Amino acid sequence: MLKLFLGFLSGLISVLVWIGSAVAGWRSLPLLVRAATLAVAVVVVVSIGYGSLQVYSYTQNDPNFCRSCHTMETAWQRWRTSEHRNVNCHSCHEQSPIESSQLVVLYALSQPDRVSKHAGISDESCMKCHGNGKSRWFQIGATPGHKVHFEEQRISCVKCHSITIHRFAPSTEICKVCHSEQKVKITNMGQRYCLDCHQFLREDSPLRPTRQTCLDCHLKQAQTKVHWPDNAPMQFQCSQCHKPHISEAPEANCLSCHKDIPKTGLHEKPPHAATNCQACHQPHEWKVEKRETCQTCHANKVNHNQGVLCSNCHGFKK
Repeated sequence: MLKLFLGFLSGLISVLVWIGSAVAGWRSLPLLVRAATLAVAVVVVVSIGYGSLQVYSYTQNDPNFCRSCHTMETAWQRWRTSEHRNVNCHSCHEQSPIESSQLVVLYALSQPDRVSKHAGISDESCMKCHGNGKSRWFQIGATPGHKVHFEEQRISCVKCHSITIHRFAPSTEICKVCHSEQKVKITNMGQRYCLDCHQFLREDSPLRPTRQTCLDCHLKQAQTKVHWPDNAPMQFQCSQCHKPHISEAPEANCLSCHKDIPKTGLHEKPPHAATNCQACHQPHEWKVEKRETCQTCHANKVNHNQGVLCSNCHGFKK
């Protein structure tokens, strides 16, 4: 701004000197008179120029100018308590001087009692900070969620980040604006935020929850009867059985993989043949490694060969 002001001043002085030289009789005036006249003119021009620049700076760079309109108080207070409180209004809300002047005249004449929509925010405005590679602001370039929604699907930033004025963190309900059909059927998961499972910002996230995503949450639960042994034979994705957007109960179809098991060893003998797989093979553990599992049905065999795992003698695999 200083360079602009100095350039403006230099130009005006040159114009004044030229005008003075062209005015008839100027050269015939005493040197002191001419110098005084030129000095006064310079002071006037400098005052006008400086005042104009101050007005420009105030209207373009000082958020208090926006607050001077009585209808902007709520918006200003919300901005002042937001993550962007150190960002000048016009850094995001860009419009030409003509559009700004028209807005001022409109408000002066009509005296509205609420803020009308104006100076919309473009994606380019957001990317000036969130796509410039600088650590001061969160950079979205490497985040899988933004790659899909912003880069591929071209969803505007403000559709998720500005549902209410000057509140930029997406609400827990924002995903439903587009994904209204994706309802969580599992009761205990119904109150969770979508991003708890669909990790939008983690750089290596596939967006769809992985086995580790699920375990990171479930292992933190204080009370659970479920265990996930590190040596469990099946380490597949949880979503192979658990489909929270489709069914509350797990949809485990063991025989889709273990097609030959019903014809193997004691699996084909009654009553095992009529027993649900998970009655013996506890979900997530799968291996039958305790006598107590068999004794839930064979209670009369509690004292039979104590200390020996039932399957050591009773073959289920052949």
